[in-house]
Formats: sequence, C-alpha cells, structure tokens
Amino acid sequence: MIIVLKEIDKEKFSINVTSWLDGDYLIEGCTTNFKDVVIDTLIQMISDIVERDGWNLQYFEKDELEKLFNAFMENSKIIVRLNKKIDELNYDFKEVIIEFYLSESEKKRIAEIYLDNIFNDDRYLSECIFVNLEEKDIDILVELFSDEVYQLLSPDEIKAKFREKLDKIINEKV
Repeated sequence: MIIVLKEIDKEKFSINVTSWLDGDYLIEGCTTNFKDVVIDTLIQMISDIVERDGWNLQYFEKDELEKLFNAFMENSKIIVRLNKKIDELNYDFKEVIIEFYLSESEKKRIAEIYLDNIFNDDRYLSECIFVNLEEKDIDILVELFSDEVYQLLSPDEIKAKFREKLDKIINEKV
C-alpha cells in the first residue's frame, strides 16, 4: 500500500499551531516550533487515512519522527508501520509507504500559516522571541523566522508577506 500526500490539511495544521502555543502558555515554556507542528499534523493525517481501513499507525521513535519531517521537506518516501486487532489475542501488522509530493508553493503556504499564527500571539513573541533578541531589528527578526521555517520562506518573502504585522510588532516592542 502506498499513500501519496500532495498537501497538508491547513485547518488541522493551524489548529495544531494554536494548540502548541496554548501548551507553551500553560507550561510557561517556549517549545512551539515548525518541525514539531508539521510532524504532529502529518501523523494525524496519516492516521486518519489508515483508520478508514481499520488500521492503526504505530508509535514513531524519535529518529523516525526526524525521517518523517525530512521526507516532507525533501518530497521523498518513508515507510510506516501499522497494526490491526484481529481478535482478542492476535494482531495483524503491515508496512506502508508514504510518498510526499508537495509543491514548493504548498510548503510556503504551510510556513505562512505557521508564521501568521506566531505573529498573532503577543505572549509568545514577547516571552519566547524578543526576550532573546538584543535589538528589535526587522532584518534580524525575519532572518530568525526564515530559519524557523527551514528557509521555506526567505527573509525577503517574510518581509513582503507580513510587512504590516512585522512593523506593528517592531513598533510595539521598541
């Protein structure tokens, strides 16, 4: 069995960003990051697909999570393990291939959704971003966010897409 993913569920992704940000608020941490939100969303999407046929996606080890993210970024393949309960004592197991065929514009859109959510969370910005910046310079900020989304958006693309929000953020924090 092969599952081909050509897009990310954008609503699910946005909900996951919000959930991560809410979790940061509750634990007073700064753990929200693009990679983990992408991984969570991919796992949910794959689970939804295989559960239609009665299968369950097996737990991912840490290195497998890294491979899943890399497959997403590189538009490559990854093998995942599934299980299905046959009766009280027996399970059936199988492996399926997940192939990623996401356009660059699709990946950019995911990065935009992530950043839009981040830019709308004043608490996260002040407690997790600005606290570690010596100066509130827009060039430093867009470079930081470009790195956060694994350069799916360049600093110039971030400036162009989010200019108003960035100006507002910089002016409020200076």
